[in-house]
Amino acid sequence: MQSIRFQPVSNLILIPIKVMGIDGNSFRDIEVVLDTGASITSISTNVASSLGYDILNPERTEEVITGSGIEELAIIEVTALTAIGQTVENIDVMCLDLHPEIHAEGVLGLNFLLNFDVSIFFSKGIIELVSPELDRF
Repeated sequence: MQSIRFQPVSNLILIPIKVMGIDGNSFRDIEVVLDTGASITSISTNVASSLGYDILNPERTEEVITGSGIEELAIIEVTALTAIGQTVENIDVMCLDLHPEIHAEGVLGLNFLLNFDVSIFFSKGIIELVSPELDRF
C-alpha cells in the first residue's frame, strides 16, 4: 500500500506524478488533478514534447469536447507514469493543455487508477493505492 497526503485546492485534489521520457532515462515531476471522471490520463503538450514524445505525429488522436469546442488531441504511449508510489508502464496519455488558472499540468484518470484499489480519506487528507495482488482479503 502506498499513500500520500493532500490538501484540496479550489475544490481540486492535486497529485504529484513522475512522467518517464520516451528514452526511458529522462523524466518530469509535475502536479496533476485527480479526476475519477476522466477515462484517460492527460499531460500538457509542453511536458510531452520536453520528454521526447512526438505530439505532432501521434499514432492515435481522439476528438474531445473542450471549453474551446471540439479538438482533435494526440494520444501517446508514455513509457511509465508513477503516482502515489505506484507505477504503470506503457500507459496511454492524452496531450491536453488545461486552463492556466488550474495550476496543474494534467489529469490523473481512470486508465491509471483502475490498476489499483483506491481509498480517499477526505477527513484525513489521505489517498491510498493498493495493488490488487497485495490485497489479502
